[in-house]
Amino acid sequence: MHTASLHNLVDVEGPFISLFLDVGDHVDLRWRAMRDQLQAMAADPYLVALAHKAITSGVTPRGLAGRGLIVGGGQVLVDRYVPVPPAGYTARSGPLPYVLPLIDLSEPLLPHVVVQVGEHGADLRGVDPTGRPVAVASVGARRPGRRLDAAELADVAEEATALVDRLGAPLLVLAGPPAGRQSLRVALPTRYHHLVVEVEGSPDRAVLHLAGRANQDARRVVVERFRDESTRLTGRAVHGLEAVGRELEAGRVETLLLTDTLVGSREVDGGRADEVLPLRAVECEAEIMLVGGAVRLHEDVGALLRE
Repeated sequence: MHTASLHNLVDVEGPFISLFLDVGDHVDLRWRAMRDQLQAMAADPYLVALAHKAITSGVTPRGLAGRGLIVGGGQVLVDRYVPVPPAGYTARSGPLPYVLPLIDLSEPLLPHVVVQVGEHGADLRGVDPTGRPVAVASVGARRPGRRLDAAELADVAEEATALVDRLGAPLLVLAGPPAGRQSLRVALPTRYHHLVVEVEGSPDRAVLHLAGRANQDARRVVVERFRDESTRLTGRAVHGLEAVGRELEAGRVETLLLTDTLVGSREVDGGRADEVLPLRAVECEAEIMLVGGAVRLHEDVGALLRE
């Protein structure tokens, strides 16, 4: 994950509360349990009140089911919806923000366009790499109760390809009844046909599957580079809490590698390793990548250094 969007966390003094939850349904019950947990931690009541206002007044965008909130310095610093909700929920109060779950949930999606085709119209949605809808449009038949004719399908195709071009999207998802999908596919210019994926069910699941494959490819490239650098004498690959912490503090890290969420009992400079190291990566604008078990790292942490 690119960390530039989290840079507003760097100069804010704590305390912070960090929340990650499923907002697909039963948000009120989930938030009640999280608020009780925060109160048991003696979290700042004003920060809890800010989080309460944000959660209870928020409307979940279509196609997104998870949400991450970081509150500190008297304001909501991060409020991000993500496509995949966390398993369970996380509520944490402390002197530093806890960004690691956001890294886990916010692996970049493929920019894409979804067209839900119906008998009498089509709904279009353009989505950027963060999972955020950047454009939503509806195109209907000009005469109510009539099916889309050839000219109207051409309008839908024009709207869809304009969104693809705007986003630089490598994926155009057509959803809906087979006849409608096929008619729209025929209406699309030939040069866009290789981007098309047709789906029967939820288009969001198809996108997440394809995006997951893309993320695996990106992860594989980083892991192979780390292994390659580790066998050389360039010194551009290090691992272990002490070595990586030192390089992060010096601003020399290009990519921070973590095998998983770091064990909270581990400490770096008197703070929780799972808070200190990711925040230092944000400070030096390093990327953060969770590599799972793809490579063995001493103390679950490694780094690729800038050249």
